[in-house]
Amino acid sequence: MKSRCVLFLLLLIQQVRTDLQYDNCIYWTSSKGFSLPEFSERRVLNDVTVFYYDSSLRSKTPCPDWINTTAGREEWSSIHFWTDHNRHTVTLAFKSASQQFNLTGSLSDQNIYQASGCCSLYPDGTYKAFLTSAFNGKDFTSFDINTKTFVAAVPQAVLYKNLRERDSTTIEELSAFYKKPCLERLNILKQAPGILIRKVPEVRIFQQQKADSITVTCHVTGFYPRVVQVVWLGPDLQPVDEGVTDVLPNEDGTYQTRKSVIVPEEDVGEHTYSCVVLHSSVPDNITRVWGGEKAGGMAVWISLVCISLLAAGIGLVVWWCCRTRAKAYKYIYKRPEGSAPS
Repeated sequence: MKSRCVLFLLLLIQQVRTDLQYDNCIYWTSSKGFSLPEFSERRVLNDVTVFYYDSSLRSKTPCPDWINTTAGREEWSSIHFWTDHNRHTVTLAFKSASQQFNLTGSLSDQNIYQASGCCSLYPDGTYKAFLTSAFNGKDFTSFDINTKTFVAAVPQAVLYKNLRERDSTTIEELSAFYKKPCLERLNILKQAPGILIRKVPEVRIFQQQKADSITVTCHVTGFYPRVVQVVWLGPDLQPVDEGVTDVLPNEDGTYQTRKSVIVPEEDVGEHTYSCVVLHSSVPDNITRVWGGEKAGGMAVWISLVCISLLAAGIGLVVWWCCRTRAKAYKYIYKRPEGSAPS
């Protein structure tokens, strides 16, 4: 049984490790009525924006100084070229969706179309890519890179799917991009300032006593890049129920998150629980163990320590007073006759 649990833990950690990756993502938006530009494109590598353009700008982001190779500058020119194409297709999708959902006239006051395309490189060398879109916050289409077809998430997206697939040349280029050039561009963009700075997370465990249980929280902070996995392991190395909190930014550019487990009071002290943190800044993992100490027992222990320290303090004060008084008596009784106390 234990060997199975150990194997499960190893497989779990291995699975989590593959989630620590480099992400090269592109985000497009076309909207109306949200005080946003009509069109925007943002290219992001692991939460760091390396390129931005929107319809309110007169020019696109110039090639940065950290791209100092011929191949890199050619890729940057390609980004500029495709931005114009993307603006056309995203605007087309927005208009098509608005019409198919009958959101015209007064109903067209507030609508938004969002699309994202990402390619991810994992530490074990595997590579994944996807392209999806949404209209007013709901799935609209996705692109199957292998079959070179668009998949309509809703009937209203079929028209746009057909429009895109009619342009076979662009479809071929789109599929080819996510299979190889996206990865090559990712390797070039890794040179961006701040991308390769990794910070090791700080991990601590704290508990909160409730009526019939204890909530144990694993707080992880100060790490970069953003991608992290926090896993609670309970008795026999089985994962236990956990509360999940989103990864949040710190003021210094690092991130923090926390996960909690609720431990029934009758189980406190009977088992140990481990918080396993996996992050690209450390080769293996960071593990903190909570031994299941009852909050009440801790309070009693703290009280005993405080009482002991108080007693010791009182004893020290009494000893000092007695010693001082003894010295005073000795001085009074031994001083020369006729002399006055100073």
